[in-house]
Amino acid sequence: MSCCPKICDVQTHCLCDINLHPQCCCLLHPYPHCLCDILCCRPCRPLCLSTLERKAIRAKIEAEQELARIRRRVCKMMAACSRPKLLALMDVKGFDPEDITVKVQDGKVKVCAEHEEEFKTCRGKEYNYSTVTKEICLPPGICENEVTYTIGPTSLVRIESPCCVPPCCLLGLL
Repeated sequence: MSCCPKICDVQTHCLCDINLHPQCCCLLHPYPHCLCDILCCRPCRPLCLSTLERKAIRAKIEAEQELARIRRRVCKMMAACSRPKLLALMDVKGFDPEDITVKVQDGKVKVCAEHEEEFKTCRGKEYNYSTVTKEICLPPGICENEVTYTIGPTSLVRIESPCCVPPCCLLGLL
């Protein structure tokens, strides 16, 4: 790309082409804008931006930022749709799989883990009891009979449903 073919023969590349956007820092330009025009020699360089141009640049930047936020949200929702069967993961470390019970009733999944230890000491027997109860509501459209669960070797309870769960329903579980 030639800077200004009629006045000079300087060959430059626009920094926009390589995704480098130096921002103006002077007092005349309170809004950031690309400084690719500075590569051009002085006779053909444009004058300072007008107030309307600065406002337009600022509005464009804000619109691009909002669009990026919306894209991130949509990507998160689409990622949730790719694994729709998972309803919840519950950590019940410190409990053996036989100490864990899962009940599904009244539109809720209830995970209970109870553990009892008995110690013999010089004074007699001591007991240590520990219990954990966690409960989640099923999203609309999920039948209680279809809910399944598995307990992994690391005491992680995985609760799933065989049908697709819309991401908007999963947000209500949080």
